[in-house]
Amino acid sequence: MGWVAALALAGAGLAARGYLTDAPLLFFPGLLALAVALGPVAFAVGHGAWPLRRLRLALAGASSVFFLLVAELLLRAVAFVHPDPPVRAVYTYADAVADPGGFLRWWTARSGLALLGDLVMPDPLGRNPYVLRPGTHDRAGDAPPIHVNQLGFRGPEIARAKGDRFRIVALGESTTFGMTALPGDRPWPEVLEERIARDLACDRPVEVINAGVPGWTLANQVTRLPGDILPLEPDLILSYHGFNGFNFFFAQLPEVTLRSSPTPPPRPSRILARLETEARLAWFRRRYRAVPEIDADVSDEELERTPYALYYRRLVNLARRHGALVGLATFNMAVNAQSPEEAIRFYEALVPDLRARILANQLHSRLVRRLARELGAIEIDASPGLDGAYREAYIDVAHFTQPGRDRLAANVLAGILPTLQDHPRLRCRPR
Repeated sequence: MGWVAALALAGAGLAARGYLTDAPLLFFPGLLALAVALGPVAFAVGHGAWPLRRLRLALAGASSVFFLLVAELLLRAVAFVHPDPPVRAVYTYADAVADPGGFLRWWTARSGLALLGDLVMPDPLGRNPYVLRPGTHDRAGDAPPIHVNQLGFRGPEIARAKGDRFRIVALGESTTFGMTALPGDRPWPEVLEERIARDLACDRPVEVINAGVPGWTLANQVTRLPGDILPLEPDLILSYHGFNGFNFFFAQLPEVTLRSSPTPPPRPSRILARLETEARLAWFRRRYRAVPEIDADVSDEELERTPYALYYRRLVNLARRHGALVGLATFNMAVNAQSPEEAIRFYEALVPDLRARILANQLHSRLVRRLARELGAIEIDASPGLDGAYREAYIDVAHFTQPGRDRLAANVLAGILPTLQDHPRLRCRPR
């Protein structure tokens, strides 16, 4: 009896380790050893010696493990013979609704830093977890090339000294960096620079630097500000932040108990991984509540005590000490509180805490407007025709199609236009 139990435990331990570390070469042999220990070995040793109940229990366990093993192998065989069709480069809402399976595969494959490959590296100064790797170039399929210049920003090479240029630096997340996938796609800072040159006649050339970094928050950008941004002598710093930092609200406001949505790591078992994901989601949904009424219950004083407010204050104060103006922009999402329920439910399958993030975006907009007025920053309403425009402006909850990026650039330009016209070094005029 003892060695049978030891064999079963060894098999279970091997399978568990293989499952948790996504190691099929450990997981499947472990399952096989467990099935053999509970089945043929247990029957041979226990037949006539064990109580019938114990023997039946062992055989039931062996059957379950055996059927799981066979089912997993069959799924892998089917996937080998009939692989999933290639996914699109970009999924609009209509595309995603028509092909939810392909959309899920696309969204899963493009999430995470692995998508950026050699474009990122550990921060050599240890200030942030990672930075863009200077001097790298990447191109995938028909997607436009991504070039990280020698100063560590996406875009063409630039001089460290600004010379006679009016320099604008756009801070942000992946929505600023630009998740470009189709020929002709361009990040919104690049579109903004082009529109300024096309529509305005200015006393000096205007340069827009894309300082967006996927996965970063406003905290990461404030950390790099003294060493990477302010030495460029920017005249104007634009902040388009939101989604990645929404937890700054959740951690501070007692009414919202959300921490983070579940993202199980890869597993060797499709069946068990699906069950694990559903269990995590069920537990997750019990841990938070987010209702629209909370927005009215959160006072301005509470908002100003959140970490988001702290980082915005640091940004404005640091920039001001170095002679730079700051523009604070509201953030946009594909859906908001006024969106149809079916659209919210569709994206909620990808982002389980979506309703809390809709609430957080409302709080963020309130905070940005309040701080811009209080701190003397430029208030940029980036949302007209964009926030909630899930049908044509987004490829997922927060990332844009090119029409969305074009619209964002137009909204930002409208917000900073009075500054460009009145600035004594620039004095832009409509062409």
